[in-house]
Amino acid sequence: MNEKQLSPAQSGHATSCGCACSHHTNDEANFRRKKIVTGVSLLLVIIAAAIEHFFESWYYLAVVLAIIVLFLTAIPIFRGAYYGLRNGEVNVNELVCIAILGAVVLGEFIIAAEVAVIITIGEFIELWAYNRSRRDIASIVSNNPRYGYRITDGADSSSHIEEVSVDEITIGDTLLIRPGDVVAADGIVLGGSSYLDESCLTGESIPQEKKVGDMVYSGSINYDGALTITVTKNPQDSTYAKIVALVREAGERRPPTRLFINQFAHVYTPLVLIIATVILLFTGDPIRAITVFIVACPCALLLATPSVVLTAIGSAAKKGILIKSGEMLEICSSVSVVLFDKTGTLTSGKMEIEKIVPLSGNSEKELLHAAGAAESTSSHPIAQAIIRRCKKEEIELFPSGEHIMHPGLGVQTTLNGSTVYAGSKTFLAQMGISLPQDAPQASGVDIWVARDGNILGSLWISDTIRPESENVVQAIQKHGIKKIGIVTGDSSSSVSQIAEQVGLSKDLIRSGMVPESKRQFIEQLQHTEVPENTKEKRAKREIVCFVGDGTNDGPALAQADIGVSIASRSDTVALETAHVVLMREGLSQLPTFLTLGMRSSKTITSNVILALIINLIMIVLAAEGWLTPATGAIGHQLGTIVVLLNSARLAVMR
Repeated sequence: MNEKQLSPAQSGHATSCGCACSHHTNDEANFRRKKIVTGVSLLLVIIAAAIEHFFESWYYLAVVLAIIVLFLTAIPIFRGAYYGLRNGEVNVNELVCIAILGAVVLGEFIIAAEVAVIITIGEFIELWAYNRSRRDIASIVSNNPRYGYRITDGADSSSHIEEVSVDEITIGDTLLIRPGDVVAADGIVLGGSSYLDESCLTGESIPQEKKVGDMVYSGSINYDGALTITVTKNPQDSTYAKIVALVREAGERRPPTRLFINQFAHVYTPLVLIIATVILLFTGDPIRAITVFIVACPCALLLATPSVVLTAIGSAAKKGILIKSGEMLEICSSVSVVLFDKTGTLTSGKMEIEKIVPLSGNSEKELLHAAGAAESTSSHPIAQAIIRRCKKEEIELFPSGEHIMHPGLGVQTTLNGSTVYAGSKTFLAQMGISLPQDAPQASGVDIWVARDGNILGSLWISDTIRPESENVVQAIQKHGIKKIGIVTGDSSSSVSQIAEQVGLSKDLIRSGMVPESKRQFIEQLQHTEVPENTKEKRAKREIVCFVGDGTNDGPALAQADIGVSIASRSDTVALETAHVVLMREGLSQLPTFLTLGMRSSKTITSNVILALIINLIMIVLAAEGWLTPATGAIGHQLGTIVVLLNSARLAVMR
C-alpha cells in the first residue's frame, strides 16, 4: 500500500473530523495554521473588548480590530456553510453564520467577533482532541514501509545495496534489514539474527527472535542485528499492508446510529429557525435570537458517533484487534448467539497423529504414504499433522495426479495410477466405500484412507484445547450471552468432548458440517425470532457472532452478523473474509472485543443523550435571556468537549 496511491480520505492526511462547524481538515499544516489564527484572533478580540469597556473614545479602533478578527475567523465558518449547501451535505454552519450576520447587522461587531473567536477556539480544541483520538491509527500507518534496501549482484560479482521504493520490490528480491529499519516486505531470513518488534501486527510488545529460516513480516521493526531476507510476498500483498488499508477504511465507515443523526440534522436547522423567530416575535430581543442560533449548533451531536468509532478502532488496533467497520462495534450490544468453529479455534489446531490403524494387511507406511499423497496440498491442520508425520518417516508426499477437494469432507487424488480417498466416514460413504463393521472407533478425530475402493485403514488425530478457551466461554456468558455453541466438520464424539471441557451444553452443537452447511445453519438462526418473554429483547431476531480460524470458514464468517477470525501473520485469508480479526494467537482477545463493542455502543448512546440535553438546556437559557452570544458560544463548545472526553474513555479500556 503506497501513500501516493491513496485518496486524502484514505490516507488520513485530509479527512473531515466530522464537525459541522467548519470545513477543516486534520492534517498537521492545517493544525498549525489553526493554532496561529486562533491565538492571533483571541489576542485581537481581547484588545477590542478592553478598548470598548475602558477607552470609549477609541471605539472605532475596537471595531476595526473586530472586523480583522471576523476576516480571520468568520470567513472559514461561512466557507464551511457554503460547501455544505453546495454539496447537499448535512451542515448546520448556517446557524452560526446567521448569528454572526445578525450581530453585524445590529452594529455589534465586537459581539460578532467574540462569537467567531469562541467558535474557532472550540474548533481548535476539537481538532486537537480528534487528532489525539486518531493517534493509535496514525501510529499503525506510520510503520507502513515506504522503501527498502535491495541487495543486487554487480558485473564484477560484488554485491551492491540500493535504496528502492516498496513499489519496486518483488518476490525473490534479497533485502538488507538494518537495526532500526522497518521491514519492507514479508520474507524468509537468509542470514543474521535479531529481535523484531511485531506489535504492529499482533499488539504484543515482547520482541520476537528471528534467525535463519524464520519468517519476518512487513511493518515489523528490527531492534539490533542486521538481517538479510528473501522476499516471499509483494509488499502490497503483505499482512501489514492489508492491516493498514483495513484500519484506514474502518475509520471512514459509519455505524447505524449515524443514520439517525443525519436524519435528525436535516430537520434540525429549520426547527431552530422557527424557534428563534418565535423568540424574536415574543421578546422583541434580537440578541436572544442570535444566542439561540449559536447554542443550537449541534456539533456535539454530530461528533457523538465518529469520535467513538475512531477512538475504539484505534485502541483495538493497538491491541492487535482489527475491526473493519464501526458498525461491528454497535452490533456487539445485540449479539445473542456465539458460535465457534472447533479445530484451530477452540482447540490449538496443532494436531498430531495419535495412532495409526492399518487394516487388510497393509503396513503403517503404506497407509501413511496414501494419506500423505492425498493431503499433500492442503493447509488444513489435520492435513498438516499427516504431512509432518510423513516427513518424519521420510515418506514421499507428492502424487502424480491432480487433487479434488471436497470441503469439510475429504480429498481424492491419484497415486501410481490408483485413486486414493482420504477423509471422514461420511466422505467415504458418499464415494460408495463402506467401512468394515468391526473397524475400531477413535475417541476423537479419525481420517479414513481408501485406495481403489479398498479400505487401507485410519489415522487417529488428537488435538488440544486452547488453555484460554474455557475462560473465554465464561467471559462471554458474563456478558449475558447464554447461547454459545460449536459448528464443525469433525465427528460428534470429538465435539462432545470439547464442549464438555469448555463448559458448553449440547443444545447448540453441530458436527459433520461442511462450510456451506455452517453458513446455512447461521442463516437459519438469523431468521429465528426472539420470543418477547425472554431477556433477549435487544433484537427481533437472533444476532449471530461466528468465530473461526479462516480455514474453510469463509462462508460462515461472511454470513454471520459479526464474523471473527483468528489470524495468522503469514495467512491473510482471514483479513479478507472476517469482519473482525484477532491478530494475536488464540481466543483471549475475543472478550476484549465484545466488551469494547458493548461499551462503544453505550458511549454513543450516552453521547447522543448528553448532546441533546446540553443543547436543550442552552436553548432554554438563551431564550430566557440568561446567556449572551459570547457565553452561549462558550457553553456550546463545552458541550462538544464533554462528548469528546466521554469518547476518550474508551482509549484507556483494558
